[in-house]
Amino acid sequence: MVFKMNSSEIFELASKSKLLKDPYVERVWNLINDKTLFEKSPDYLLSLRKSLLKECFSFFKDHSEYYSSLFEKLNINPGNAGFEDLAKLAIPSDMLRGDGHKQFLIKDVEEGGEYFTSSGTTGKDPVKIYRSPLDLAIMIKANTNLFEYIYGGILEEKKGVALFMAAPELRYKLSFVAFVHLTLDCKNIELLYGMDLVEGKKEGSQWQKLEPNKENLLKFLKSKAEPKLFFTAPAGVYLLAERFDKMNPIKKIAYKLITGTPPINLGRGGVIVTGGGSKGYTLPPYEKIVSLSRKYFVAKDKNGEDIPAPFMDVLGMTETLTAFIDRFGTNEKLPHPLSHAFILNPKTFEMMEEDSKEGVLGIFNPFVTSWLELFYPGDLMTSQPSKSYYGKEFKYVRRFTVEEGWDLQRACGGTLEEMMTKKS
Repeated sequence: MVFKMNSSEIFELASKSKLLKDPYVERVWNLINDKTLFEKSPDYLLSLRKSLLKECFSFFKDHSEYYSSLFEKLNINPGNAGFEDLAKLAIPSDMLRGDGHKQFLIKDVEEGGEYFTSSGTTGKDPVKIYRSPLDLAIMIKANTNLFEYIYGGILEEKKGVALFMAAPELRYKLSFVAFVHLTLDCKNIELLYGMDLVEGKKEGSQWQKLEPNKENLLKFLKSKAEPKLFFTAPAGVYLLAERFDKMNPIKKIAYKLITGTPPINLGRGGVIVTGGGSKGYTLPPYEKIVSLSRKYFVAKDKNGEDIPAPFMDVLGMTETLTAFIDRFGTNEKLPHPLSHAFILNPKTFEMMEEDSKEGVLGIFNPFVTSWLELFYPGDLMTSQPSKSYYGKEFKYVRRFTVEEGWDLQRACGGTLEEMMTKKS
């Protein structure tokens, strides 16, 4: 049974998890709550992730017959495991469509969590992932700490107002919406949903059945609270800015008299956070979306002076518990300190050590307790050296095309081949 919980209920349920008695899970929970991770050196964090990898593999070997058998078949000893083994074990996201995720859950996975699915804009069965209460609590803590680090400050309790260009029903479907909702719920920051989900009028995915909630939009625009936090898919901020751009002068004057905009002043600490891809819309490059939007969105610095609206783009997938977030003013994304991101050769699916070369993004999150979160989602990216805590940052290139998607069925031995053999 799946319950609809707020953040306090999630943390209360997570605190009762029997898995917290396991030394590995206890260590994970303590680390996720440690904000000083962002102050550590890249070498320290790399060593820490390697240590967690060994403990993680041992945990799943003990809690899952599937992983125990898989490690044996692939000749992986958790005590001697290293990052090179990630390429053997990573699975393509397509294996998580429909009920594909169930086979990877540990035998004693705890109930009472939530399911999240992909948005359904690809035309395929959506990816569907189960998150236990403990994993939900980890999701909130890890993503909030990463967001606040890049944002450059703590989200203060009961301060400001947020607008999400989504419908409240999507809180229980899409992980990006859930993360934002639960984080703001933890901080007691008012969250307004700028869209309503209207069934029956349009065909397509839920994202394409959204209509503006004029009452909430007007409330956000007229609010004097600061900071104003604007969460949206890139299409949301682009379509709003484009509407202002095409508005005739008389209508623009009337609109400003009613709403006080444009421009939309996000106030001190205001920010636009984008994520979720195009959602079925044909959009210009992200840089052009930012450029157009900054004609109609402004913010203020700590001294109260007007500045171009800051943008943060989030790369999150249904399959991953934590997001990648852009450093301010760049298109370079940073993972959580405990996430291990790697690039695979798109032809051989072996690890690529060279920075700047285009390859397939792979993600390993050793802090997830219900399944071995190790996969590649079909995104081409590059990496480059960084002075950040991570030592590297990642730049999104593009998704695989439909034709290239067949290349995900790699020829080298690994988890995918074991699954195919098992089913044949």
